Amino acid sequence: MQQSPGPETLAAYAHCADVVRASGSSFSAAFWMFPREQRRALHAIYAFCRLADDIADAPEVAGDRGRLLARWRGELRDAYRGKATPPVGVALGDAARRFELSEQVFAELLRGIESDLTGASVETWDDLRRYCYRVASTVGLLVVRVRGSRHPQATEYAESLGIAVQLTNVLRDVGEDAAGGRIYLPREDLERLGVPVEDLLARRMTDEIRLLLALTAERARLHYERAQSLLPCEERPILRPAEAMGRIYRTLLDELHERGFPCLGPALRLSRPRRLAIAAGAWLGLPS
Repeated sequence: MQQSPGPETLAAYAHCADVVRASGSSFSAAFWMFPREQRRALHAIYAFCRLADDIADAPEVAGDRGRLLARWRGELRDAYRGKATPPVGVALGDAARRFELSEQVFAELLRGIESDLTGASVETWDDLRRYCYRVASTVGLLVVRVRGSRHPQATEYAESLGIAVQLTNVLRDVGEDAAGGRIYLPREDLERLGVPVEDLLARRMTDEIRLLLALTAERARLHYERAQSLLPCEERPILRPAEAMGRIYRTLLDELHERGFPCLGPALRLSRPRRLAIAAGAWLGLPS
């Protein structure tokens, strides 16, 4: 039996919980349904991911992002070696030891964030799939580990679901990303379908762009279906949080499809009551 965290570690976990609350994420509410030790670990993971991701998104640190990301990699190393001093690193190190969280998974997450920082081009579908794995599947793998699932299919489930969710994000945010000069859709798809980059950057809807969006939606749908086929029945109660997230984003994907992919304007978002209702259905084991 592992020892309870000491005062410094408990304070670090409390700091991570504050980061989670301040984020306003509807998913963070689900953490309170978990056992205390799991909840603390998820707070630490979320806080690390949130703060690292903020480096990529914050315009005020644009010139320092590379340096900040390098520092964050250092914080990760220190956390795994028990040398961390910032609260998030202290909490993450404790959670990593308690739940045997893979340092490599966190490193992959940071590689995904780095590609955002550097504006690395997405040339092929494999490039996009790798990016989705790094920024989304990695988080799912960590959550599955904390929840106690060791089923081999649970790993594949988390990977496929993460790719599906991030593809839905990419699809939803095409217009907003283009406004910032960023295109995540593979260049090979644009060329194959005859979509000029300039049309996307200008957020000008054409039949070719609509076909490109439909192709992206179909790839997401196939990954949702693969994830569902991999979900082990006996692990379903453990993986309810992931299933809830999958249902929310699958509903968003369906909504985008039904509206004809209005992806070049403001990003479409489901209302908070609707998201909570979908999540509650998953938690209660109701059919989707």
